Amino acid sequence: MTDLDMDLLRAFVRVAETGSFTRAGQMTGASQSGVSLKIKKLEERLGDALLSRTPRSVRLTSFGARFLGDARELIDLHDRVAARAGGADVRRQLHLGISDHAAGAGLPGIVASLGHSLPRHRLHVSVGLSDLLYRDFRAGLFDAVMIRSEDVGVEGRVAFEDDLVWTASREFHWETGEAFPFVALTEGCALRRFAIRSLTEAGIEFQDVFTGTGVGAVQAAVSAGLGIACLDRRNIPPGSRDVGGLYALPDLPRTRMVLFCREDDIASAILHAFREAI
Repeated sequence: MTDLDMDLLRAFVRVAETGSFTRAGQMTGASQSGVSLKIKKLEERLGDALLSRTPRSVRLTSFGARFLGDARELIDLHDRVAARAGGADVRRQLHLGISDHAAGAGLPGIVASLGHSLPRHRLHVSVGLSDLLYRDFRAGLFDAVMIRSEDVGVEGRVAFEDDLVWTASREFHWETGEAFPFVALTEGCALRRFAIRSLTEAGIEFQDVFTGTGVGAVQAAVSAGLGIACLDRRNIPPGSRDVGGLYALPDLPRTRMVLFCREDDIASAILHAFREAI
C-alpha cells in the first residue's frame, strides 16, 4: 500500500487549481523547484503522471483529473480529523463556478444565501464563460458549475429559464437604414451566436461597435449608448429597455441555465439560492 503525504497532495491540488508551479509555491510557501519535486514524488508513489507540462502551460492528465477529487477529499478528511482532535472544526472548501450571465446583479445575494445554507463549507467562487467552466468541472477543478446549457450543448439540472431581449439605453436611437450597432461579448458566447444568427436570417447588416469580456462591460456599453446588445431580460441595466419591438428586430430564443454538481445536498442549496435571487 502506498502512503500519500498530505504535503504532496496539497502541492498537487494547488498546481491543478492555479495551473502554475510558481503560484502554487507562493500559496504553499515553497519554491517552484520545490513544488515540482513534490509533484514528481507523488507521481512516483502513484505510478502515473498527474500533470502534462509544456513551456507555456500545465494541464492535468486524464489520470490527474480523476485523482484530483480524491486528493481534495483526502485533504478535507485529514483537516477535519486533525481539527476535531485539537478541539476545533474546519469547514470544507466548495469550488463553485458561475456563468457571468447566470450571476448578474444577484451574485452578492446568491453568495450570501449559500453562506447561510452551507455553513460547513468555505466558498471559492469563480465567475467566467460557461464553456470554460464546464471544461474545468469535467477536469475536476470545480465541485459545481452554474452555466448556460446552450453554451455547452449538454443538459444539466435546470435552474431557471429566461427571455433574451434586444437591449439599448433609453436615450439611444438607431437609424434603421444604418448598420446595426452590435454590442456583445467575445467569440464563444452563445448569446453572440444567437444574435448574429437572428440578424443574418433577418437580412440585417450589423457592425461590432463594442466587444467585451464580461456581462458588466456589455451592460456598461449599453448604458453609455454605444449600441444594442442581446441580453437576458433580468440583466437589462438600469436606464435601458427592450427595443426589439421598437425597431422590429427578429425574435430571440429563451435560454436555460443549468447546474452540474457532484453532491445532491449541495445542488439543492445552489438551486434554491439562484431561484430565490431571480
